[in-house]
Amino acid sequence: MVKILFVCTGNSCRSPMAELYFNAYCAGRGIAARAGSAGLSARDNGPISSGAARALADFGIDSSAFCSRRLTPELASQYDLIIAMTAGHRRAAAALAPADRIRMLSEWAVPPGGDVPDPFGGSDAVYRAVFGAMRPALEKLAENLRQTT
Repeated sequence: MVKILFVCTGNSCRSPMAELYFNAYCAGRGIAARAGSAGLSARDNGPISSGAARALADFGIDSSAFCSRRLTPELASQYDLIIAMTAGHRRAAAALAPADRIRMLSEWAVPPGGDVPDPFGGSDAVYRAVFGAMRPALEKLAENLRQTT
């Protein structure tokens, strides 16, 4: 089982949406991968943002049990691959984990490259747009893992 850790700033929007959707996608397709998430500036045990929860609910994903957590070297060591939402997250995570295990989600996007924008404080439409942009990259990552496991 490949273990993925999605990383953003506060672990309340982008990385929880990535974690919960990725896990649901993999579970529904028998892909041997499991994700967690963390934030570089997160407070432990915080909730998912309401906009992120509603974006996930559109796909039947319950986020009510989600609790945020801060990225630490100990947490990072439990994962095979760390996926950052921005280049800044990637640089900051490299201070806490081996740089060769850190990638950006946009590497699986079409076209590749770029940061995943932060929807924090935006409308539900903003959250849904960000989540909609993330979904193809999350699915491509999962399908690539299916081929290697």
